[in-house]
Amino acid sequence: MPACALRGLRSRALCVLIALCPAVSPAAEPRGCDEELSRGTLVACAQARSPLIAAELASLQGAKGKVEAARPFLPSNPLLTGSLGSRTGGGMSATNWSVTLAQELEVAGQSGLRVDVARGDLVAQGQQLTVVRAELAEQAWLAWFQALASKERVALALRIEQASLEVARTAQGMSTQGLSSPVDAAVADAAAVSASQQRLEAESAVRAAEIRLRLLVGASATPRVTGALEPLRWDEASLERPEVASLTALSRAAAHRVELLRRSRAPNPTLSFFAQNDGFDEKVFGVGLGIPIPLPQPLGRTYSGEIAEAVGAGHRLEAELDRLTRTLNGERELASSEYGKRLAARALYSAERLARANHALAAISTQLSAGRLSVREALVSQQALVGFLEAEVNAREALCAASVRLIRTHGGSLEGGAL
Repeated sequence: MPACALRGLRSRALCVLIALCPAVSPAAEPRGCDEELSRGTLVACAQARSPLIAAELASLQGAKGKVEAARPFLPSNPLLTGSLGSRTGGGMSATNWSVTLAQELEVAGQSGLRVDVARGDLVAQGQQLTVVRAELAEQAWLAWFQALASKERVALALRIEQASLEVARTAQGMSTQGLSSPVDAAVADAAAVSASQQRLEAESAVRAAEIRLRLLVGASATPRVTGALEPLRWDEASLERPEVASLTALSRAAAHRVELLRRSRAPNPTLSFFAQNDGFDEKVFGVGLGIPIPLPQPLGRTYSGEIAEAVGAGHRLEAELDRLTRTLNGERELASSEYGKRLAARALYSAERLARANHALAAISTQLSAGRLSVREALVSQQALVGFLEAEVNAREALCAASVRLIRTHGGSLEGGAL
């Protein structure tokens, strides 16, 4: 890093700032992203192939280039001019030549402010990259949980279909033996058909969920979705959202930009050194100083319009920051409330209740054939148990989604391995 070898506190601080920003390179892709998506590889696989992250990395590289472009202390390169002429008179001749070296100087501290503006843009772009990574991680978790829940609904639909078919066969046998009404047998058969239809819809839903997840991750084939439908774990306190940090950095950069424009109104003097051969071998050496003459607007350039524009942009950023802060605070409160509600709802479906419901669903046909239930009672009981089991899967999926939103709204990371 030759640039970091420059002397001065500003140069060293700038090098540290650039080093702390995210590296302008795509994340390493885990193995097997096309074959399997698990809890540990999901986010890494999604981020490694994301075109949105690639675009933000390119923007970050451009922001680093702006910082480097703002670092030169001199506003322009030195200007070397020369002239050569022939002088004659009175039957005599001589050669005239002159060399001038001129350098424009900034005396109002514009160089440091340009670096501050570029730093703010760099920090804001780094935070924007964090925002995009967090949004992609959130989408990936929600899609992954949806795919897991869809798989569980297919397994549940198969059990419900099997139980419904057994009840339908038992009801048909009882109707044939005259133990029940043919109407009851027809109703039981209709319930079995409805269960088969729900199983087909569940299979279609799981395929759609896996396709959405594959497109989000960018896999070439539909990978296996493995893992448990359990919420993410996060026990940390609220942190600053990267959206707020990005707007804050932009607001600071806007303030520096206004100050830069105001200082740019100061005329830049030009210091020159010249040497010339004048007359007949007469050597002349000297120093010159040029100062621009400021003229009022609109005859000259006073940057009044640019300053007004920059001030307006800064006020807009401050208003957007206030609006964003209010919005994010509201989202945080709503997410906490939603997570508490979903956690309480999930607690209703204890392991004992689930075991009893599954056992009762499998035993309905036996109870019906033993005469302990009528066909209509069996169908009503089956419907209640089915609703209970489906609601349990929905409650777990909702709790998982709520945990994702809780972490996201509180500024936590959705990329950690301990989730």
